[in-house]
Amino acid sequence: MGNKLIVVLLIFFFASSSFSQIYTPGETYFGENEYIEFKAGNLPIIISAPHGGGLEPVEIPDRDCAGCVYVRDSRTQELIRQMSDAIFEEFGCYPYIIINRLHRRKLDANREIGDAADGDPMAEQAWAEFHDFIQAAKDSITQNFGRGLYLDLHGHGHDIQRLELGYRISRSELQMTDGELNGLVNEASIRSLVYNNLNNLTLSQLLRGEDSFGEFYENELFPAVPSQTDPFPMGSDPFFSGGYNTGRHGSEIEGVIDGIQIECNWEGVRNTSANREVFATATAQALRSYLEKHYFGVGFLNGECGLVSTSNLEKNNIESIQIFPNPVNDILNVKWDNNFPSEYSMTIFNELGQVFYKKREIEKFIESIDLSAFKDGVYFLKIESEELVSFQKFLIMKKD
Repeated sequence: MGNKLIVVLLIFFFASSSFSQIYTPGETYFGENEYIEFKAGNLPIIISAPHGGGLEPVEIPDRDCAGCVYVRDSRTQELIRQMSDAIFEEFGCYPYIIINRLHRRKLDANREIGDAADGDPMAEQAWAEFHDFIQAAKDSITQNFGRGLYLDLHGHGHDIQRLELGYRISRSELQMTDGELNGLVNEASIRSLVYNNLNNLTLSQLLRGEDSFGEFYENELFPAVPSQTDPFPMGSDPFFSGGYNTGRHGSEIEGVIDGIQIECNWEGVRNTSANREVFATATAQALRSYLEKHYFGVGFLNGECGLVSTSNLEKNNIESIQIFPNPVNDILNVKWDNNFPSEYSMTIFNELGQVFYKKREIEKFIESIDLSAFKDGVYFLKIESEELVSFQKFLIMKKD
């Protein structure tokens, strides 16, 4: 009983300290024993590699549980690092990267803690660090962007050499008609995206339409299922639909961070450094297409990596804009006249320039923005078109 209490306290301590720490984008951090690696980011992208580690410390016994899998996802640790570099090259900003450096015999970071660590205190601590780093990334993205995407990277050994994209939707469910599939929104790890995407696409369209993540990979010449080209696994073809991490850290249950499990084939993706490099570049391009199409609009970063410059807050040449109430408790209303340009961007950020909300091309004369999840403080609303820019200052004050 005493040992279990110590483990719980250690996990609680790490969780508390990890959430309070300030991480610098591009810098790498480690858990206590350097079993878990975390590279901080400033993009609304998180990627984890739970099964690519090779460390086998003698102080952690091998897992010995019913149904345990011990096979390492070969080269996924190398692949995630190349993906990180390619994403930085594409965006000029950093994704959040989380790597389990332990061999799967010691820790399976894609399982509930019981099967994951098999009761070993050091493995349990590493498991907690892995998931706390992901949670810290999710919290940062939610605060700075309002929404984002989590990818859990794996490698499969199936005969068909294609990517398998898991949304927590099974093979048999993918074989359903579009209408039947659309009824499974609340089971999907991209539930939040289905309810809030820029083009009002349905679940089936997001899974296997022309603008699905799989089809963006197909456009980069990497076969993927589901996609418009390959909408579902045929018959009893093997398929990984998404595991513990995708369910826990995607939006299936709650939140605004969507999750997709990427199961990478060996030939043409993981088997050589050159192939990994090509795939990493393709992933960066697919991510840009996906985020711009469904989440934020084209050019959503504008070279700012989630930050807005606060050096020109005095600029305000749009006189027709009204915001109310101010101070605001939960809903901020933004109103303008019918002569306002139809193509513009709307951004909310704090005094440090941290972005909390982005939206583009709203064709209404009044917009209501839900700020109920925002903390009290001073914020700025920036509205900008090609010719005009406006900064409006407002205060959030919650009622007791």
